Amino acid sequence: MTSRISFSNNHENPVVNSAENAHEKAAGFFTRQRELARQRLWPIALTFLSWLLYHVVCIATALNFAMINAESAHMTPVERTRELRDALTGLLGTGSFSWFMLTVPLAAVLAIEGFAWMDNRQKVDFYESLPLARGVRFRDICTSSFLYFVFSYVITLEIGLAIAGAMGALSHTLLAEVLQQAVNTIALFVSVYALGVLSAMLTGNVIIACLAFGVLLLYETLFRLLLEGYCNAFLAAWDSEFSYFPRRNIFSPIYHYLSRDGLVKTPAELLALAALFFLLARICYRLRRNECAGTAVVFGPVRSVVRIAMAVMVGLTTGLIFSSIGVLRGNIIAMIWLILFTVIAACIMQIIYEFDFRALFHRPLEIAAALALALLIYLAFLFDVAGYDRYIPDPGKVADAALISREDDEYSLMCTDEGEPVRSRYGELYMHLDNVEDVTALARYGQTYTRKSKMTRESGISDTSISIDPETAAQAGGAADPEIDREQFQFLVIYRMKNGTTISRAFSLPSTVDPAMMDAVTATPQYREGAFGIYHDRAIMASADSFILSSTNGKDWKSLQLNADLYRDFRQAYLKDLEQFSYSFARANRPVGRISLNCQTVTGRQVLYPNLEGCTFNCPVYASFTNTIRFLQESGAWTEPYNYDSLPDLSDYESLSAEDRDLLDTLDLTVFTGPFHHSH
Repeated sequence: MTSRISFSNNHENPVVNSAENAHEKAAGFFTRQRELARQRLWPIALTFLSWLLYHVVCIATALNFAMINAESAHMTPVERTRELRDALTGLLGTGSFSWFMLTVPLAAVLAIEGFAWMDNRQKVDFYESLPLARGVRFRDICTSSFLYFVFSYVITLEIGLAIAGAMGALSHTLLAEVLQQAVNTIALFVSVYALGVLSAMLTGNVIIACLAFGVLLLYETLFRLLLEGYCNAFLAAWDSEFSYFPRRNIFSPIYHYLSRDGLVKTPAELLALAALFFLLARICYRLRRNECAGTAVVFGPVRSVVRIAMAVMVGLTTGLIFSSIGVLRGNIIAMIWLILFTVIAACIMQIIYEFDFRALFHRPLEIAAALALALLIYLAFLFDVAGYDRYIPDPGKVADAALISREDDEYSLMCTDEGEPVRSRYGELYMHLDNVEDVTALARYGQTYTRKSKMTRESGISDTSISIDPETAAQAGGAADPEIDREQFQFLVIYRMKNGTTISRAFSLPSTVDPAMMDAVTATPQYREGAFGIYHDRAIMASADSFILSSTNGKDWKSLQLNADLYRDFRQAYLKDLEQFSYSFARANRPVGRISLNCQTVTGRQVLYPNLEGCTFNCPVYASFTNTIRFLQESGAWTEPYNYDSLPDLSDYESLSAEDRDLLDTLDLTVFTGPFHHSH
């Protein structure tokens, strides 16, 4: 009997002991959290009061102002509700700025304050003497900061939503958006907080920790913007809108938050980033020695990397600023200032590290490394070491291309089939040229001409070291060492490679370029489909009765209310006339009129494509566009062409008579401007 009792006790004790241990751990956790809360009263109060002001006071104030505006404007109940919900969306929706005003600052404060004890040797000795594992203390502090933020956020948000609901500003859609924003905000806090903890682990001083947090948070973004500035300044064929540049910031929580996509992807990216930062912070926490308390940066390799990185950024920024003076003289001056500021920045960093002004020239190898790296990057852009401006892809590797004119495109009707107004990206969407050899021949000539033009424009001296391949120059109708033409046409070429990548280059072509070579590209149906929006006007066709057609000769105007049949007739006529279009045609002919399609808001009518409301799309009319002119005449919307050649000389406006000035002031001279043909 005794043996059975003994056996039974041995069998049950592990379960009982496990439950007791879990209870003790839970009790110990809550005890430690209560003790932490007593020690961290001011960050708790700051967090709660910040969200209380935002979620309660700001919401109540904004909704009251919205109601006052609604009453003063005599809005209907539906309009008043919309006004209230717009105000609430601005504060709690995905477009709110609470991340910038509260989430990021509070995350930094909670992170750096939570581990500020590690910067004081007396406190370090005290906490290390307690019977508590270092890893447990690390987890307790991180957990407490998370709880302070989440509880403050959620509790005050519930109060704010209750106020909004009582005032009639809530809807199911808006509530879903608010919840999505809450998830994103909490995920952002965790990732930024983890970065703040890493900053605290790397430094031994609160002020330096704050500076380190700013560097870790913003350095990647700022350095990318700096390199993009160098591309714009030094690469003649660079186009900031289309040219490839890695815009994705891998280690930036703010970037991932602002690029939010759905309820799952963005929080997942932010939490993955937080896991990386917490892992690095935990490793640094284990490796950090107690005697490092009070030092600026704890780890030697980190000091070296940060010093070089900051000095390089300061030097490159200075070089970019001074390089705008001019090509030859400006670059020499820029490099002098680059060297000076790189050295100064490296010296200042060392003074900060050692808290000693006499340490400015310590570790000269790091100064030399920063200087060499900054000069290497500057010279690489200056001399285009990568060959960006000279690069032309192998035509056999290109699936198709687009040659987009960057001239004033107001003559073109530009909107997608989905009803989105576009301008510069229209050709990217709809131009697919299969005669790649003709496109690359123009690009080869244009990119070399653009480099030479850029050098001449900035220095005032023609760069004889840049010459165009004689065969390419002959094909383009130019010389191997062409004179810089005052009249130039801006182009963007986009290559869609067979491997799925996209390559783009921007360049200029002189007006002396061979028209036949230009026509080989511009006279094709593929070019017209990507240059004139009337080829992709499904949205306009579907809502034609919302458009008014206006015709002008520059002086007189006539209008026509469209419907589906009228627009179809106009479209057929204009497309038939556009078959004449080419570079040679546009250079030889000046438009005699312009057709404008204006989308009008019609009260009580359902809007199929609301983004088209208020938009105006223009189409040039030439004298040879007989089908279009016939349609306008039959519709009563034709205005006889104005005799442009009878206009006085526009080159010296001040010398004109009062009568001529009045005439010019009444004319819309942009009517006489078309593709590759400007009015003078």
